[in-house]
Amino acid sequence: MSAFFPAGAAVAVSLSFDDARESQLHGVRILDEHGIRASFYVLPSGIAAAPDRWSSVASAGHEIGNHTTTHPCSANYEFSRTNALEDRTLDEIAADIDRAGQVIEDLLGVRPKTFAYPCGQSFVGRGSRRQSYVPLVAHRFMAGRGYGGETGNMPDVCDLAHLDAYVIDGLDVDALMSLVDSGTARGEWVIMAGHDIGDQAPQTVRARDLEEFCRRLARDDRVWVAPVVEVAEQVLATRAH
Repeated sequence: MSAFFPAGAAVAVSLSFDDARESQLHGVRILDEHGIRASFYVLPSGIAAAPDRWSSVASAGHEIGNHTTTHPCSANYEFSRTNALEDRTLDEIAADIDRAGQVIEDLLGVRPKTFAYPCGQSFVGRGSRRQSYVPLVAHRFMAGRGYGGETGNMPDVCDLAHLDAYVIDGLDVDALMSLVDSGTARGEWVIMAGHDIGDQAPQTVRARDLEEFCRRLARDDRVWVAPVVEVAEQVLATRAH
């Protein structure tokens, strides 16, 4: 058991989903049916398409997090070629993040406390001008979630401003459970990052696998399932003692 988790829990699990995709509004019922609250890292354009429904997601106890306004990623991704991190400055990325926070607050009445790095990338600039924007996130948020990680987070030593997260798109329920089992063995905080919820590939957590995964999590007392912000709050409080 870990001193960082509620009594009896050996592992913390945070489910998260990016971009405020429409399929998430249908898939959230699976989480609700099993009493599982997740973190949704939203884009303003996504919530603006259905603000009332996203307000309902927030009201149900799910976390609404910041994922920037324009989703800038490396120029190596064709979709981001005209919005490349290599061509941005720290001031520009800060403004992008702050705009997103303001829109989220205006539309949903929620001020995000955690952030998810688009594409898991946390830099701006090129070569000798390349800089990390992790400090900007650390200044604004309780935690920053990465993407494409290969491990869980050790709550006593992890950097809350840049947490590792497994990509779970396309994983079946047994693969999802193996991540939890590995985290249980080490006393980790396991963060999972997905996109669509349903049946379409490639960036999809299949509904049937998510449903069975939630069923297994809900009946295992060793697993503490909570949004990223809630676990981050617990980690900070425990470290302070």
